[in-house]
Amino acid sequence: MDSTNSKTNTEWRSQIEDQKNFDTKSQFDYNKLFNHFEKVKADIEHINPYEFLAGTFEIMKGFMKLGSGISMGFSDISTKVERWRQVIIKDMPDKDLNDLQAYMDKEISLNIHTLNGDNNSDLGHKKKSQYHKYISGTRTLLRLNWFIHFISTILKNMLNTTDGFSTCLKHAYTEVLAPHHSWLIKKSVGVAFSFATSKRGPALMAFFGKNIY
Repeated sequence: MDSTNSKTNTEWRSQIEDQKNFDTKSQFDYNKLFNHFEKVKADIEHINPYEFLAGTFEIMKGFMKLGSGISMGFSDISTKVERWRQVIIKDMPDKDLNDLQAYMDKEISLNIHTLNGDNNSDLGHKKKSQYHKYISGTRTLLRLNWFIHFISTILKNMLNTTDGFSTCLKHAYTEVLAPHHSWLIKKSVGVAFSFATSKRGPALMAFFGKNIY
């Protein structure tokens, strides 16, 4: 690894280890959100782990502002971000992995990319083996991408229709997330979404700091 990559590696690792960058009590900042994903977009073939995870975390903080009932339905997003921060990046054998794609390639090479914590034994990772309790970062990353797609679809619905926020929310869920969820999860999300307001203003204020209409 050359000196430039080494510096970049050290920088994002320091940022990702800094708990202040992932504090749920900190105020949502849409400028930070856009800045993180602009940097992701700048090199989409080599996604910086810090920029992607911090951007996803910022989306979650904006979502939390929409009310405890709604945010409860997606509280596991924080858990998934923490899994990447505290487990995947810390425990992956090669410390010179420098982007999300490299981590996924490494998991695939080790044949651990489909492990979900429940299927490990069935896939050959028996009790007391290294990956017996491992939950794949690749699998986790896919679910974080579903969440980002869900949020972007909500906002697209709000920009392209005059529907109330709760309607935009439910339509986005039906389109993006429901196909991946069990009946029980769908029912739980339905209960959470019953707390959503039909008013568009609070959602726009939550994500943009102002009502853009």
